[in-house]
Amino acid sequence: MKKLLISLVALLSLSFAAQAQDYDYTFGVRAGYGAAFTLEASGQAFVNDVNRIEVDLGMRFNRDTPVKDIYYPYGPILSTSWQWHWFLAGGFGVYGGPALQFSLPAWHHFSMGAGAHVGLDYQFDAPFQIGVDFRPIYNFCGPFQGIVPRQGFDLNVGICLRYAL
Repeated sequence: MKKLLISLVALLSLSFAAQAQDYDYTFGVRAGYGAAFTLEASGQAFVNDVNRIEVDLGMRFNRDTPVKDIYYPYGPILSTSWQWHWFLAGGFGVYGGPALQFSLPAWHHFSMGAGAHVGLDYQFDAPFQIGVDFRPIYNFCGPFQGIVPRQGFDLNVGICLRYAL
């Protein structure tokens, strides 16, 4: 009886994993906070059953002004990552992979960095997906490079809402 129950649970788990990916693309928004507040348009595309590419294009907002409660546009940001995505039971998925980030801080500098992008997402029965992610980036080119904390690192935590196609 115990072997039958274990076999049944394993079979159900495999069927959930096989049916989990019923979409190829997702498009939506991502809001994050790290070195600055970011608001980004986000898109993902599956390359195969396990790998996908994510591209986020948006704007940084900073509040280093005399009036601390006002956020002002601080420059555009482009982040891209290659992700390994594993489907879990019940619509949940976990992913991670390397990331690159390009930005124009203060509108007149160029900054480039590399790091990782890890997160957890949930695919609803409707064509919507929500996710929480962490994108630590080390800037190795530009005015914000270095190893001093908060001078070279952008530890961005974000929340995403996407439409799945």
